[in-house]
Amino acid sequence: MRSLFKISIIISALLLSGAAHSDTPAKIETFTLSNGLEVIVIPNHRVPAVSHMIWYKIGAADDPQGKSGLAHFHEHLMFQGTAKYKAGEYSDIIARHGGQQNAFTGYDATSYFVNISKEYLPLAMELEADRMRGLIPLDSNVAKEKLVIIEERRSRIENNPGAQLAEQMNAALFRHHPYHLPVIGWMHEMETLTKNDALEFHKRYYHPNNAILIVSGDVTAAELKPLAQKYYGNLAKAEIPARKWNAEPPHIAERRVTLRHPNVSRPSWNRSYASSSIVYGNKDDTLPLFVLSQVLGGGKTSRLYQALVVEQKIASGVSANYSGFNIGPALFEISITPQKDVSLEAIEKAVEIEIEKISKEPITDSELSRAKTLLKAEAIYARDGLTSMARIMGWVRVAGLDSDYFSLWPELIERVTPEQVLTAAKNTLVSKQSVTGILLPEERQKQ
Repeated sequence: MRSLFKISIIISALLLSGAAHSDTPAKIETFTLSNGLEVIVIPNHRVPAVSHMIWYKIGAADDPQGKSGLAHFHEHLMFQGTAKYKAGEYSDIIARHGGQQNAFTGYDATSYFVNISKEYLPLAMELEADRMRGLIPLDSNVAKEKLVIIEERRSRIENNPGAQLAEQMNAALFRHHPYHLPVIGWMHEMETLTKNDALEFHKRYYHPNNAILIVSGDVTAAELKPLAQKYYGNLAKAEIPARKWNAEPPHIAERRVTLRHPNVSRPSWNRSYASSSIVYGNKDDTLPLFVLSQVLGGGKTSRLYQALVVEQKIASGVSANYSGFNIGPALFEISITPQKDVSLEAIEKAVEIEIEKISKEPITDSELSRAKTLLKAEAIYARDGLTSMARIMGWVRVAGLDSDYFSLWPELIERVTPEQVLTAAKNTLVSKQSVTGILLPEERQKQ
């Protein structure tokens, strides 16, 4: 419940979804209330249910200096009571009406969502609007929730060697940009977070003009507009402080991180490249990089799988991921699990041979076609969901892209050329803008 949201992995997958289970995507409708709340409606009338998502354009990258994890801590406290509802009542009321609710914190945004029968949409809106401005957690509940996030860090990060390595790799790759901080926060800073920190954060950022309301499902804009006005329209807008993110300096040296952990049974090799995103750096590389991630590590026909798993038989698993819809710099990530008794040096050499090939030779027409087909197929398969569609639109709008981008995704992918993929690979797969992460079992003490 209210789990930490791993943007760098999920965003790529979500943006492959479509708008409705039909040949013609649903018509997306938008309007804005006088207080600045942006409202997006994604109709899907297949079932009498809706997904109500409220996005705040504030996330872990906005945590104050020395208070990493504050955005995530505040997300948890949003369930700890208002002047009207006691701690826990929000979740209990939604559950009693057959709904499901959750929330997630990312670097760029924080979101809260409810999936519920259409008839209870007004209830979900009333509850969410109430806590936008009325958060009043009790001291005892703040203390309990702080213990919850600390335990969450222990279980999800400190007892998870893969998560620990990713955290250390991010810290090594981004020297100055706030993406170098963990979303959940560093333990020693989480332990110092206070109720006042959270309430100041809420007062500063949780206003309608810093939010996006997205409703996906059995609803139209004509139906939603009076409800949005009723429940959110009376909330006053406020001056939102401008984001002050440190710019990342040029990357001039490759880095390496080695982590030994007692929970590791088999080593792994990982590499992350700092790259452009849809709104950061060389934006023209973004779509080709999505294609490149499929060519390199997208399934059993990808180059890395064929070379390392099928032909050389030195790896048991490969993957490539790209977080191109970040507001700041993106990550292009490659992960390899070696076969037993295969050295990580052999894995690294084999990967770099494939990287050198793809950075010098355009991908073939068949590879390009396969990558595009995979992206389009995943778009089709994902059309049935409610929450996934609202999430896609949320990341699109948080990045500042027009809502039409949601529908244009397949067409934009189709336009990518082999030459564009080659250029993006040359710009991105550069050792000096990378960090290589090695995960190893803990060394046994000699008797």
